[in-house]
This record gives sequence, C-alpha cells and structure tokens, in this order.
Amino acid sequence: MAGHRAGGNDGTGDGRPQLRMWDDAGQETVVGVLDDAGDRWKVLVIVEPVAADLARGRLSFRLGDERYDTAPVLLEETTASVVRRAGELPHVMLRQLLTAVRG
Repeated sequence: MAGHRAGGNDGTGDGRPQLRMWDDAGQETVVGVLDDAGDRWKVLVIVEPVAADLARGRLSFRLGDERYDTAPVLLEETTASVVRRAGELPHVMLRQLLTAVRG
C-alpha cells in the first residue's frame, strides 16, 4: 500500500493516517446482479475515501424497496480499485454476504 502523508487534516504532524468516520453519502456504483432464490438483486458498492491514500467500500444489495448493506468489507488505495475489486467478488461470496446481512 502506498505511504501516507505526515500530518493529516488535523495538523497533528504525527505521521499517522487521519481516518474519518463513515459517511452515508459515499459514491455508489452498480457492480452486478445476484440471482438468489428466484430473486434478482442489484449489487452496488458504496465507496468513501477514509485517508489521503485509502478508500473503503461496503456492498449494498437491492431488490425493489428492500435494501441490505454490509459493513465496510473492502479497503484499497483508490475509489476505482474498490469498485474493481467489488466487481471481481465471486457470486458465492456475494450470496454469503447477502445471507449474513439479511439475518
């Protein structure tokens, strides 16, 4: 992973990456569909930058008015990398994540 900048946004200058709390206004991108038990879920990744050189993503499964979101499950150096990685996730893993978030 690329190095981080010293002295984050808060001006402490201690060299640690400065992480931000999760913001629901992240960038959403459709990365595919998932067929599960006769339903066809739209799969999106919601990406948010969390430091100068990190972005994290959570998956969102949507079917009509139903929506289930995971906790952040991807961490990459760029938004584009998170979107690419989400699109590469195998359907078996997506199905397991959907099952887990549906409870």
